[in-house]
Amino acid sequence: MTTVLDFHPLTFADEPDGVTVGRPDTGDYVLLPTDGAALLRKLSGGMPVTEAEDWYRTEFGERVDMADFVDSLRELGFVRAGDEELLRVGAPRWQRLGRAAFSPLAWLCYAVIVGASVVAMVAEPALRPRVANVFFSPSLVVVQLALVFVQMPAVLWHECYHMLAGRRLGLHSRLGVGRRWYYFVFETELNGLHGVPRAKRYLPMLAGMVGDLVLYGCLVLVAAADLSGGLSPVGRFALAVAYVMLLRLVWQCYLNLRTDLYFVLTTALGCTDPHAATMAYLREKFRAVPGVRPSTVDLAEFSPRDRRVAPAFAVVTAAGFALLVLTAVLTVLPVAVEFVRQSGAALSAGATEPRFWDSVVSLVLLVAQFVVLPSLAGKSTTRKEAP
Repeated sequence: MTTVLDFHPLTFADEPDGVTVGRPDTGDYVLLPTDGAALLRKLSGGMPVTEAEDWYRTEFGERVDMADFVDSLRELGFVRAGDEELLRVGAPRWQRLGRAAFSPLAWLCYAVIVGASVVAMVAEPALRPRVANVFFSPSLVVVQLALVFVQMPAVLWHECYHMLAGRRLGLHSRLGVGRRWYYFVFETELNGLHGVPRAKRYLPMLAGMVGDLVLYGCLVLVAAADLSGGLSPVGRFALAVAYVMLLRLVWQCYLNLRTDLYFVLTTALGCTDPHAATMAYLREKFRAVPGVRPSTVDLAEFSPRDRRVAPAFAVVTAAGFALLVLTAVLTVLPVAVEFVRQSGAALSAGATEPRFWDSVVSLVLLVAQFVVLPSLAGKSTTRKEAP
């Protein structure tokens, strides 16, 4: 082979276990050994195939099956066919907005908002997070519906910060709508992060939490604005949403659920998929225990670093489950107890009680949300998996 191969634009990012190579135009990335990535650099730089083969033998002291290597590059989509259009990747839209959202002035504003909210909560106990904040209205139906429908804008706010942080780096990060079980959620695609240095990946990963903190601070300040005459309905609603936002921030600490902080830790450790490696490790470790299903993935298929981290990450996974249970007991359980107390009091008073029917409708909504819809979603999943 004496030809010069024509490549699509590629990015190279050094990793502890190799080099991540990918196409920013398609978002496809692969981890290559250091020597393979070095050879690919030569080929993509215009070096003829035969010269690259000689260079590899001189540089690494061994021969390479160049025909097989080139075939692999074609399968990965890195080599451009003669009639294949070369996609031009320009600057993404809203890159300026992304830079503005994380400019020094923006960070100063964020610090002022969060700092002012902390000062307000220290000065006024009524602004601090507590279970009573959730019940901003005497109507349980209003409380349920308002907090359910406010989640979509809150999640959108969170994901927009992820997207803007990616656009700031020139990545074509995309915001889309997905479905988790029976919930529709917003999702940000940040595959392009694999093509940038690891040090630059942290802000896009943490940007959603930054947005949540800023929104939490704004909500507290809204409630504090008219506190002199007692909390208004707007202030009470703001504190209810703030309480839910705080739970979302705590949720990010559940590393076993692959949250934003999980990806931050994965990047810091130089791993690829420590969660999956840990699950394979645990299934192999406890395969003799009744009820434990054998792993469908061989632990040897994971990167060396993932395999080394797996035993320690098993402790992190256990800690994540423990934290999940603890926060549920401290934050979610009290809300459930208060809901039962209020609805029980209204129902026991009989139909003459003004809040009787409100409690009935509220219970119907709960059953629909936590019993009926999950059941339908489970049946739908079973039908899709059936042969």
